[in-house]
Amino acid sequence: MIKPQAYGPVTQFIMGREYEGQLIYSMACYHIDGLLIDSGPFHVAGELAAAFADYPVRQIVNTHHHEDHIGNNAWLQQHQGVGPAWAHEQAVPLIEDPAQWASRIMPYCQVAWGEPPASKAAIIGNEVVSDNYRFTVINTPGHCPDHISLLEANQGWLFAGDLFLAEKVTTLRSDEDAPIMLQSLKKLLRYDFSMLFCASGRVVESAARSAIETKIAFWEEQEGQINRLHREGCSEEEILLQMYGRESALYALSEGDFGKIHLIRSFIKG
Repeated sequence: MIKPQAYGPVTQFIMGREYEGQLIYSMACYHIDGLLIDSGPFHVAGELAAAFADYPVRQIVNTHHHEDHIGNNAWLQQHQGVGPAWAHEQAVPLIEDPAQWASRIMPYCQVAWGEPPASKAAIIGNEVVSDNYRFTVINTPGHCPDHISLLEANQGWLFAGDLFLAEKVTTLRSDEDAPIMLQSLKKLLRYDFSMLFCASGRVVESAARSAIETKIAFWEEQEGQINRLHREGCSEEEILLQMYGRESALYALSEGDFGKIHLIRSFIKG
């Protein structure tokens, strides 16, 4: 499924696979002035021609190398003549040769998004320029080492990929680094912005800075509690039960890849 939604000159495309009429684990790409921020999961490739008939793509930026963000680079490069996708220098070899890491894609991600084909990529500079807009590139690691965000300062648009998601996040992927994500969130507050666009599909149209400040405060409070309990001798599992109770159903569905225990482990390790 691909569903467009306009936010002024920005068009959001919610993308995801449907199973028995239910959308499973969708994500969002953003189209502005011929620039596409992320290309979505490979499982929706058959719908791209119709979805982008009125939205020509002249440039692609990948906020990071994950399969749900690069899956349609190759289709756009082949069918719309787009050049190499712009990405962080660490992401470029992973985009050009997903075979380096695709064997580690979890089964639930394979079902939801599919394995991305190889595509052309190039190292992004300090900014990306379209006909009418200028985007500053901000390195924001933590979700993964090659994660970047884009800021259009004149419009106040901040495209934060998978860094923000929500104010009170208590679950992480097993490979995310919460302390580094906190640093990246604080880094975003150095810039002026008024709208926040997330790859989850969340768009914060007002009080965007406040939303990020709330997440920072929440995570710092969680970090303090987790480390206090750890110093008192509690195990990770005891901290989990005291602070969050049981894991959600997604922990089992993801075979342990996505869970609250990873937030705990990340803050203890950090």
